[in-house]
Amino acid sequence: KNDKPPLVPNKNDKPPLLVVLHGAGENTLPISNLASITGEHAGLPPSLIASARAPRELLDNFAVVAPYSAKKVSFYEDPRSRLLSFITYAQKELGTDPLNTFLLGFSDGATVALELATTKRFRAVVLCSSGFSGSLPQAALDLLQTTSFWVFHSADDVIFPPTSSDRLVQSLKSVGDPGRVKYTRFERDPEDLPARICCHS
Repeated sequence: KNDKPPLVPNKNDKPPLLVVLHGAGENTLPISNLASITGEHAGLPPSLIASARAPRELLDNFAVVAPYSAKKVSFYEDPRSRLLSFITYAQKELGTDPLNTFLLGFSDGATVALELATTKRFRAVVLCSSGFSGSLPQAALDLLQTTSFWVFHSADDVIFPPTSSDRLVQSLKSVGDPGRVKYTRFERDPEDLPARICCHS
């Protein structure tokens, strides 16, 4: 089965950009901790790349950036305009294709990623163990109806129940083409990497 990202064809040979938003934590360590496979945010693309565990599809095809919510619990405390400015800066500095910008958020980072997706600046969005438990207003759903999503959640998540992702996926599929929304729901957390909190990865 082909699960390659839905890239927009481009003739400029500019790479696509993957933006990674980590989850909540103490976030008092240097930003280099994002690249540690035993660090506070282990298992996200920066640590997988640094530890040579990232898939070739990511290494060969994407530029990857990961902002850090230093000395803050999570990106909840960051103005969304600041994150968007960072993404614009990364696109220019790395020379990436603005039509092929992807967003991956984990936990609290997934909830913020969902908010950022309403700006319509992202080709596709990956949400892992999202904590969003509310209902998306129709105005937000209308803005999201052309964005592709891949949602992941594990049934044994001890922090955010998978029912929140269940409802979110149902809402996203209620507008636009339902085929643009993919949902991978694990019965047990499959991650074999060090995790700070069991089953929330």
